[in-house]
Amino acid sequence: MHSLPRRRRVRPALARLSRTVVPRSRRWRRLIVMIITPVVLTAALTAVAYVRTPMPTRPQDGVTDEGSTVYYADGRTPLFRLGANRESVRHDQIPDRLRWAVLAAEDRGFYDGHGVSPAGTIRAMWNNASGGDTQGGSTITQQLARNYFKGLSRDRTVRRKIKEIFIAVKLDRHRTKDEILDLYLNTIYFGRQTSGVQAASRAYFDKDVWQLDVAECAMLAAMIQRPVYFKTQGHDAPARALRARWRYVLDGMVSMGRLSRAEAARLRFPRTQDEWTGVSLSGQDLLVRQRVEEELASVGIPIDSVVNGRLKIYTGLDRRWMKHAEDAMRGAREPQWPRTVRGGLVAVDAKTGAVRAFYGGDPERTQVDSVFGPVAQAGSTFKPYVLAAALRRGFSVRTKVSGKSPQKFAPDGENTTATAPGYKVENDEEIGSLGTMDMVEATALSVNTGYVKAALKTGISNVMETARLFGVPASALAPFKGQAGIALGIPDVAAVTQAAGYAPFANGGTAVVPHLVTKVVDANGRRVPLPWDRPGGRVLNREQAAQATFALRATVRDGTGRRAALSDREAAGKTGTTEHNRAAWFVGFVPQVSAAVVIGNAKPATLRNLPGFRGTVAGENLPATIWHAFMDKVARDLPVQPFPEPAFSGVAANWAGPGPDERKPGTPEPGTTPTGPNPAKEKEAARRKQAAGGLPDAPTPRTTRDPGAGGTLRTAPPAAD
Repeated sequence: MHSLPRRRRVRPALARLSRTVVPRSRRWRRLIVMIITPVVLTAALTAVAYVRTPMPTRPQDGVTDEGSTVYYADGRTPLFRLGANRESVRHDQIPDRLRWAVLAAEDRGFYDGHGVSPAGTIRAMWNNASGGDTQGGSTITQQLARNYFKGLSRDRTVRRKIKEIFIAVKLDRHRTKDEILDLYLNTIYFGRQTSGVQAASRAYFDKDVWQLDVAECAMLAAMIQRPVYFKTQGHDAPARALRARWRYVLDGMVSMGRLSRAEAARLRFPRTQDEWTGVSLSGQDLLVRQRVEEELASVGIPIDSVVNGRLKIYTGLDRRWMKHAEDAMRGAREPQWPRTVRGGLVAVDAKTGAVRAFYGGDPERTQVDSVFGPVAQAGSTFKPYVLAAALRRGFSVRTKVSGKSPQKFAPDGENTTATAPGYKVENDEEIGSLGTMDMVEATALSVNTGYVKAALKTGISNVMETARLFGVPASALAPFKGQAGIALGIPDVAAVTQAAGYAPFANGGTAVVPHLVTKVVDANGRRVPLPWDRPGGRVLNREQAAQATFALRATVRDGTGRRAALSDREAAGKTGTTEHNRAAWFVGFVPQVSAAVVIGNAKPATLRNLPGFRGTVAGENLPATIWHAFMDKVARDLPVQPFPEPAFSGVAANWAGPGPDERKPGTPEPGTTPTGPNPAKEKEAARRKQAAGGLPDAPTPRTTRDPGAGGTLRTAPPAAD
């Protein structure tokens, strides 16, 4: 049988093959189309989404806020910050070692990449889906896109992550790497409530960022990963984890060629501050903050303008002197005193009134402010204002008074009989009854009878006005208008007021306003004017100030304030103790600094047998001892300056004379005022005033023992020179 031709045999085979292959190729084409179409659509949609994603230009609310910094007197050491704890620094202020440490920790391919890490992004998406750490895998550019710019929500979704990627890519294309890194370093959170490398550097190392060494840079870089969890000290799990991360950063710097293996091996984990006052306010900083806010508000700068106003607020506080004040009070075992006992110490610059140091009490014992608020009557520390009032009226400290005790006085200062109406005054029982003396001795021994006589002869209204000019607030004086007991210090005053009130004696007669804030610079570098920048008013001329200081020098040299005496220079001051020893003071000064110590009992009870002190507390013992302990250290920072010697000009009146039972009938009381009033007319006026309800027959005032007062100092008008 003849076979079919070759052509005829092939055709059926091709037909069968085509029937088999063609359907299969169509299926492949359909499959390819099904695969490619979604990819193309996805790419197209991605491109559209990328184009429609706006380039971020505005930061999130609050991310650039910078609080105001409060500084010590040196102008560079911060006490704390008010508001957001961030301080931006320039590119050239950030050291390269810190840049590379942060890149080693967070994004080693930063300079070579395009703002996004594909592997890291996939890992981050998985973390989002599984509820893990949203930070994992993000580049520095992505972190900046998420944490700095507006437009991204905090939702843990794939959509948000894709948008973050788009923004990161656009940032990488439109900003330089250095710009991105600078923004990141100035805003990233480092723990201790700090954002940005400068605030973090201050918080952990008390240094500016450009002063950090490699080990410190690596530690800050390590903190970024888990700033809330990590601990810089101790040996627990958070501390061990931070050390491991720190070593990881150093290894990264080695692998990037930015640190040799030998250098990395020599580094030791850096020591950080135990606590930064700029983050967790404690101790006296709480009082500083409260006082700063009050002073700024008083000059029209409300707290809302402070917390994010980028102000630089400078105080007069000396860091070392603050420690001296604390040491002096703790040396008296103040933290162990009963909670009802208030104690404080404050020192002001005698020329300007700036508070240089203070200690307002152990915050763990009491939250009461014992320095800036009144906690006790002034007692005899008020008497120098009586002396100043007499000096302002033209009398000299050589004026004579009687130290006899008790005495009873009429409103004009005349002595009355024991049975007649009047104001009865007694000296402290330890002083007793004394003879005739001048005002210097009366000051040194704190003679109540002599000082009430001087106040009445000078005029109670003049005494109150003089005290106001020296800084005692009118509100503290007003309840005692016309009362001779004002001479014995019955008003309640603040320690800072008394310290500033004695400054005119030290500086030659010019009143000062006590203040913490010495300078405020706004965000534009302009200085904000403060009312106490202006010189205070003159309340005494130099001769009068020298005479008052002469009497107060005698108090420390020969009188009740001997325990305050300094070994290398002369000091001046006044003790004060209130009725029943419920409060005790010492206020004293050298030419450059005036300081006050107060101890008061909130209960109506005697200060007795405090921890560290046996016996009854009086101005001449514990307060004087504390003042000496503080000033003995402070004086080492001050050159020795002598006090000016007075010429003792003015009228040396004689207000002593015999008592009313010893005086011959018709004999006028010795003594006259500089203007020479008629004694007979004075007596007649006094009798009329008494008949009209003048001074009643009153018992000894609340403050009978070496008594003294204070408040907020105000600029005084000039007195006649």
